[in-house]
Amino acid sequence: MRSMFLATALTTTCLTAGPVFADVTPEDVWASYHDMMASIGMEPKAEVSREGDTLVVRNMIYGMNIEMGEASITDTTTAPEIRFQERQGGTVAVWFPQPLTSIMVAPSEPGTENGDTVETRSTVTYIGEAIVSGTPDDILYTVDNAAMTMVTEPVIVDHVTIQPGVSAKFAGISGTSTMVHNRESLSSEMDMTAATLTYEVDQIDTEEDGTVEMGFVGNTLSIKGAILLPQTDSDNMLATLLGQSTMDVTMDMQDSASFVTVTGKEPSSNMDIRAATGLSTLDMTLKGGAIGYDISAGDLDITVAGPQIPGGQVALSMAEYSGALFFPLAASEDDQPFSAKIGLKDLVLPEIAWMIADPTGQLSRDPANLRLAFEGTLKSDVDLFDMNALMALEEEGAEEMPFEVKTLALPDIYLALAGATVAGNGAGHFLDQEPAIPGGMPPFTGKLNLTLNGVTELIDKLSASGIMPQETAMSAQMMLGLFARPGTEPGELVSEIEMTEDGAIIANGQPLPF
Repeated sequence: MRSMFLATALTTTCLTAGPVFADVTPEDVWASYHDMMASIGMEPKAEVSREGDTLVVRNMIYGMNIEMGEASITDTTTAPEIRFQERQGGTVAVWFPQPLTSIMVAPSEPGTENGDTVETRSTVTYIGEAIVSGTPDDILYTVDNAAMTMVTEPVIVDHVTIQPGVSAKFAGISGTSTMVHNRESLSSEMDMTAATLTYEVDQIDTEEDGTVEMGFVGNTLSIKGAILLPQTDSDNMLATLLGQSTMDVTMDMQDSASFVTVTGKEPSSNMDIRAATGLSTLDMTLKGGAIGYDISAGDLDITVAGPQIPGGQVALSMAEYSGALFFPLAASEDDQPFSAKIGLKDLVLPEIAWMIADPTGQLSRDPANLRLAFEGTLKSDVDLFDMNALMALEEEGAEEMPFEVKTLALPDIYLALAGATVAGNGAGHFLDQEPAIPGGMPPFTGKLNLTLNGVTELIDKLSASGIMPQETAMSAQMMLGLFARPGTEPGELVSEIEMTEDGAIIANGQPLPF
């Protein structure tokens, strides 16, 4: 099914653009489509014929094969018919009269040669046509108010549903894209929108005679960006896409709503979860064998209702959630950078949570905030998209990760909760020494700087309200005295912790006795 998702995304991208006032023929457009699929290792086979002003492509079949040790994953997609029709002004209309079908076969136990397999069947239906113009090597597409529906059948093994059926529908697809060919690469720029995305999961029957229903609706979606695929004879699609391609794409959605409804055999086990978001964005990059994403979702509101919940319902909200990751996938003799971050902005906890944790109302109930960022360098001797190499490591029983972290930094540490804040940063590197524990990390040396405000007062309040036992509060205050010193502002503590190459820990210039 992966090949179908990829081909569907590329096909949808290709079916969008504006005219350039040059002539293309149906044969030109078919050749461009064929070359695009071949460039990602899925060269299609088909029956091609002319019927008047229309080039008809029938029984087009393409697929991929991912080797996983002695086993493999295969995915085969069939398009019964594609029509390329001459139109006025030297343009061509393209449409799919019938749905595409895909069959993915994967081993139920990866890495086994003769084990059982699991089969997943999917269909994709396109409604609408693309108007194609330009030149054979610089083709442009336009789509207006088209639609696409993808349906995946449930996967059932031994009368047990291991994957429910799902359906996804894009409605109101409009926009533009390009497909440019040269000797070394194939590139595409896109600017598309969709009015709605609807995602539904078939009802799931639980072992306790209950049911689970799920759904999602997103409104006013857009995608902009560029993709460059190398011209290569390699049949390793993952290596081509993840190791040699370039991508810079931004997607956004104005708002969304989702639900999960659990209906039990007894009414007391029912539960209903609802979530809504405002503007959400996703930036994705791929370059030089490294992949990255940066995601954010604004105005999150989540409610959970059910008989087992005190008060019948709880709600929490957040002004923004954010997360990012940049990670090298390709092997390299040189150290490569990586980074990750997560953020929670203005998290408002349910009132019932405060009533349980702070019944006397001593703690500040201001919204909570969290920021945590990592960055560093690592060295990898294995392409992480080389499934054969990864399976070989697993078969050898390798306990270590297929990469080695060299340096690690925390450029941003921030937590604000219940009236207290912790902020800081740190950096260090791993020593070129054997790990103290086999399979573990080598010794680390570095520094961590923290500034704490209101922490001592928070511990006192937790102890006074009975949330934290007095003995625990005293131990916490003692640890603060050991690791921190008073800052320049009232209620402020400063901590400077260093781990030296000889294994010593130094806090605020004083060595600790452990």
